[in-house]
Amino acid sequence: GIAGKKGFAAINIEKDMMNSEVGFGRKVLNVFEDNGISFEHMPSGIDTMTIFVHQSEFEEKEQKVLAGIHRAVAPDFIDLEANLALIAVVGRGMRATRGTAGRIFSALAHANINVKMIDQGSS
Repeated sequence: GIAGKKGFAAINIEKDMMNSEVGFGRKVLNVFEDNGISFEHMPSGIDTMTIFVHQSEFEEKEQKVLAGIHRAVAPDFIDLEANLALIAVVGRGMRATRGTAGRIFSALAHANINVKMIDQGSS
């Protein structure tokens, strides 16, 4: 099946070797918690972390949250992307079926939709 939802903002945080800093992710999430904002999704890597939040919850507290992140973890860079949508494509055995991702991305490209991030998850 396919599901989607609009109205998200992504806060992209970059810091060199942040993965070696104990508690980095927790400190960032504490800023959101302290401001009463829940997150939808949080992919991360060695030097980057992105927090997806409902834009309507985030807009009023944007400056306070960004300042809190700067104080908590001193990132090298923070970028904000607004007006995003999240989609999920799920199905039994999908991960083991060759070409599934290609067909999905092809359909999105034909609809003039740019894919910014991919997360296959663990299932």
